[in-house]
Amino acid sequence: MRRVVLACIDGCSPEYLRGARFLKRADLYCEGWSMIPSVTNVNTVSILTGEYPCTHGVTGNYYYDRLSGRWVYMESPDFIRVETLVERAVKLGLKAAVLTSKDKLRVLLGRGASLALSAEKPPRWLVEELGEPPHVYSIEVDGWLMQAAVKVARRLCPDLMCIITTDYAMHKYPPGHPESRRHIKSVDAGLEELAEFYEKRGEELLLCVTADHGVEEKRWAVDLELALRERGVGARVNVLIADRYVAHHGNMGGAAYVYLEETELIYRALEALQDLEGVEVALTSRQAARLFHLDESRIGDLMVLAAKDYVFGSVGEEKARVMVRSHGSLHEGRVPIALHGVDLERCPRENREVARIALSWLQGVRASGEVGPPSLR
Repeated sequence: MRRVVLACIDGCSPEYLRGARFLKRADLYCEGWSMIPSVTNVNTVSILTGEYPCTHGVTGNYYYDRLSGRWVYMESPDFIRVETLVERAVKLGLKAAVLTSKDKLRVLLGRGASLALSAEKPPRWLVEELGEPPHVYSIEVDGWLMQAAVKVARRLCPDLMCIITTDYAMHKYPPGHPESRRHIKSVDAGLEELAEFYEKRGEELLLCVTADHGVEEKRWAVDLELALRERGVGARVNVLIADRYVAHHGNMGGAAYVYLEETELIYRALEALQDLEGVEVALTSRQAARLFHLDESRIGDLMVLAAKDYVFGSVGEEKARVMVRSHGSLHEGRVPIALHGVDLERCPRENREVARIALSWLQGVRASGEVGPPSLR
């Protein structure tokens, strides 16, 4: 039997993996790129569909619905316009499991799974075997999740297991910090135990490890909404990192969509943003959609990306000193891609490509590494 374990280590810049044991097991390791904006929902959906955001439809953690005048969390699977790898595997008659630390990702990505669970809402049988999971804002929660994955493997032996951790540790600690090493060690141990379990059963295992984005230290925050208002442009600003999990980043991130109150002021707003300290690039929605493969209908009038040491957020002044580790911009786009059990003609260039590789493996088709965009439809 062929099995796939696909692990997305949330927020894992390549530097975090130095010394990780599973890299010694990997047949291929390279650095690739995330989708932009480099935020969780956009990238986890790409990783589990193989598609760009313009196709799967998820463009942020959060968006502004102009028709209803409401801010909406992009957490419902109804936002996803294509089949996920999980849904495709189940259609092929295979067992698929989705395990996440954050419950929002279980909801978003677990549709159709044989088993979908999160550390925030674990099934009773797992709690009885492992104890209550640590708080989602902890280093230990991902270690619990990996041990849960081992228990699920032994109980269900799914053909496809998708594991998505939380980036709390990366928001709190840089690569090389003792707590970062402790966190990666717990994830590493779980991956090793999973690989050994399947291999002892004589299964052919494809182990895919990647990340949705990196995380970098930020020193300054820019309040885009306030800055635009001071320049005569009224707007609503959607900082794309915004979600229900705010303790580790305070809703300050490196990418934002701008919804203008008066759309005829678009070029005035664009000029103002391009001249603003901390802004690396400001684009119209059409430019952003073309450049980053986004759905133009879900990204406001403008897209803004922050310079390396900056984030955007509501800080009450145009520029404020902060100490936060965050993501969203181009600077957090580098991600690791490690594969064990498959021979490819080329390294994957983007994290989303692991979906095609995994599906090809499950179908018994050699993954050729062709350049064309994959499709699970």
